[in-house]
Formats: sequence, structure tokens, C-alpha cells
Amino acid sequence: MLWVYFFYNKKAGSAFYKQPCMQKILIVDDDRDLCFLLDRFLSRNGLAVSVCYTGQQAFEYLSNSEPDVVISDLELGDINGIAILAKVKELYRNLPVIIITAHADIKTSALALKQGAFDYVMKPLLPEQLLLTLQQALETKKRGSGSTANYHFDDNNLKKYYFWGDNEESKKLVGQVHLVAPTNLSLIIYGESGVGKRSLAQEIHKLSKRNHLPFVAMNAAGLVKTNIASAIFGCESHKADTNEEKGILDQVNGGTLFIADPEYLPKEIQEKLLNSLRQRAWVREGNGKKINMDIRVLISSHTPLWEATRTNDFSELLYHRLNEFNITMTPLRARKQEIPSLSKHFLMMNNENLGTLVKGITPEAMDALQRHDWFDNVRELKSTIQKAALQCQGNSIGIECLPAEIAHTERLVAKSACED
Repeated sequence: MLWVYFFYNKKAGSAFYKQPCMQKILIVDDDRDLCFLLDRFLSRNGLAVSVCYTGQQAFEYLSNSEPDVVISDLELGDINGIAILAKVKELYRNLPVIIITAHADIKTSALALKQGAFDYVMKPLLPEQLLLTLQQALETKKRGSGSTANYHFDDNNLKKYYFWGDNEESKKLVGQVHLVAPTNLSLIIYGESGVGKRSLAQEIHKLSKRNHLPFVAMNAAGLVKTNIASAIFGCESHKADTNEEKGILDQVNGGTLFIADPEYLPKEIQEKLLNSLRQRAWVREGNGKKINMDIRVLISSHTPLWEATRTNDFSELLYHRLNEFNITMTPLRARKQEIPSLSKHFLMMNNENLGTLVKGITPEAMDALQRHDWFDNVRELKSTIQKAALQCQGNSIGIECLPAEIAHTERLVAKSACED
């Protein structure tokens, strides 16, 4: 059984055996058996675990204590994981939240990522996948950033390889990236959620003259509305050890700032950002200190930003300032011919990062992958391949390793063909 594997697979938990201190994990789930098993598993891996069975219990806990990571089920008895996420972002800006979800709730999981969740893991839970995600969340928390959706710093633990497809559309994308990357032009990247906009922005940074300087990604939709100005521009502080708290612009100055969904920024923040770009300097909140600014700005959106200017959701002047170049990424369902090579790419990454030894995917499983519509695009495919590789008992991923929603479609197609 899966949960027996959780108890006795010590190799899965090796990443935490050398933790110098007990880091606190809050689990929020109304499934008491699952909570018990997670508690035992994480505790044996050197983590201090607290459990809440309802959203209300979680609210009370969070009002009095800050854990290092929150792991919350998407569907609770009284409220859902989105409400837990909102409460966390209200109380603790840099606290990572991992959402547990069923494959059928993938759309809501994508919404959670947009609103600032660190990541989601799909049921049934697998130990290596959960521990890898948890380790990444703890490392992000240590750096002072609670969400890959809010702030994500470029380092050796980030994705090492960028996948370029071999069809004509991918070749066009490669040409655009290599054309704009060496310049200092601002640009807009368009594409659906999960299509890989942030990864592409990161690749542009790596190919630029600023590649030795910071890359910081900020999701405007996931920022806490009450302190956005301080988070971005920094603020005067009354702490005894320092008079100032640095913001995102301090952290990225000299490098590349990537802003996802900038239309969610309040209008006054959009105006401040526009003025900063014009003057090549920004003003610290509270004390009015002016700081010289040398930042390349890349932005992304899943909807046309020129339409947002017409509805007054996005500053038209800021739009024109940032629209020096634009790239459109197509959804995965429109380029399914890339799924075999993309899947192989993710298998290679899994073998390196997780120590798996899966060499390929059976034709039946690949057919199922290519028939699926991939609502969450490349992000969903990557998660599916990772989970399938962890479950795989042989050298190749078979149809039995895939989520039921994907495998069932292929079996229905096969049954229909037999009946015909």
C-alpha cells in the first residue's frame, strides 16, 4: 500500500535528515487518517508537525503562530484551500502554502497558484514528490520568499534545462528569444496559465548580459493588497537594527524583474512603477529616499493587456513603456506533437533530481498523454510525468502509472475501436 511506502521508504526522506533545527509544518485536512500518516512521515524526517482538521481551526492556529510551511487540502469540510491561502497571505507575506488536490480539481489548483500558492501536489500523494516540493518551499522561505508565484530567485536549484521543441512554431520562438535576449528591451509574454511564461522569462535572463545578476519573479495577483508598495519599493522601518526594509526592487536591482499579471497591481502602484522607469530611480516608502534603478522588466499575462488598458485595469502609458517587444506562447493542446519530447525531457530531469531510473514511456501511455487536453498546460504535464515516474515499477511508464482521468480516456478509445 502507498502509505506503507511512506512509513518505510527512508531514502525518500533523506533530504531532511540533516536539518539543523526542527522546522514547523502545518497540515490542514479533514481526512484524519491522511493527517495521521503525514504527521508520522514528516516527524520521522525531522520536522515538527501540527495538524488542523477544519479551516476554522487553521485560522485560529495561524492567528497565534507562524509555521514554516502550510500543507492544505483543496477541499475541506467547512471552507476550501483557497480561503486558507488567502488567510495566510493576509497574515504572513512570505509563508509558503502547498495545496493537496485531486486531478479533477486541476483548474482550481491553477487558480491557487495564481493567487500565491507555492505549488500543488496531486493525490494519491507520493513521498519523493511531496518531500521535493516541501524542501523547495522551505528553501524559498529561508530566502525570504513565500511563494514561487510571488518572488522566485534564480540559483542552482532552479530548472537547469529549457526545452525547445523541434517544430516550426518552436523554431520561431527560439528565434524571437535569441533576438531579444541580448538587448535591454522590455517585453510582454502572452500565454495561458501553466504554459511556461516564467520559465521563458528566466531563459531570456540567462541569455542576457545581466545573467550574472538577480532574476526575481513577482506574481501581482498573489501580493498582499495591504502592503504592496512596501513589498516592491521598500519602506522605512522602526526596527532597532536598521532604519530601512528593502523591497523587491532592491533585491533585483541590476538584474531582471519578471511581473506576472501586472494588471492586478493597484493603479497607484502602476503609476509609481511607471515613474520609476521614467526617472530610472524609485522612492522608498516612508522616508522618500531616492534610489538609482537599473532593472530590465519582463511582464506576462494570459489576456491581451491592450484590452486591459481599455477597461482602465492597466495603465496605457505603462503598457506602451513595457511593450517594446512581445512573444506569444501557444497552449500545449495546440502543439501536442511536442508531448513525446517534452515528456522525455521531464523524465531526464526526474532521473537527475529524484534518482529515478525510468527510461521511457510505453506507446499506450504516450497515446493517452497525447489525447489529454492539458488544461494547466506544460506545468500539468510536468507534474503528471513526475508522479508517473515515481510510481513506475519498471523501466517504462505504462498506462497503469497515469492518473485515472488520463488513462481512462485511452481505454475508452481502445474499447470503441474494438467495438467498431
